[in-house]
Amino acid sequence: MINCLSGRESENTMVDQTSIKDMRMLVTPYASFVQASASTDEIAKAFITNPNLKSVYVVDDSLRLLGNITLKNLIKHEFIDLVPSSFEYFDALEFIGKKTAEDLMIRAIYVKDNDSLKDAFVKMYEHDVEELPVVDDEHHLIGNVDILELLTYLIEKKERKANNCFLQLTINRPFLRT
Repeated sequence: MINCLSGRESENTMVDQTSIKDMRMLVTPYASFVQASASTDEIAKAFITNPNLKSVYVVDDSLRLLGNITLKNLIKHEFIDLVPSSFEYFDALEFIGKKTAEDLMIRAIYVKDNDSLKDAFVKMYEHDVEELPVVDDEHHLIGNVDILELLTYLIEKKERKANNCFLQLTINRPFLRT
């Protein structure tokens, strides 16, 4: 549990010094993943079973990260038939004929447990994503971090600095925090 402490550290120092490992499972319980051969129905089921996530990660047999599929891209793929013909330049048209996770995935931008909260935010901002996979040194998927976790951590930090106790966050998640 994160305790409310009187905070004297500057916000920038805390953001730079806070590692992904220290905060990555505050909101999202675990990363959803599929194999490269997974069908679009299997990908949809992965999103449905964990509705807080915005991405499903594509992994190999050793759980090494290969890429990711965003919910937005899956929706574009699944509802392509509903796109009016007047939208001939609609970017969903790039998904025609794609059937597997490997077909739909894009290159994943990722962070590691030792990266800072600032590193994660910068990558999210630069790539316009709300969530990043977390990998170990061998690129095995070990979790994910989302923008809400960053926001939650920052708000709690500000509340501690003001000697308030806004949130009590319990970290009880399936991925180990070693």
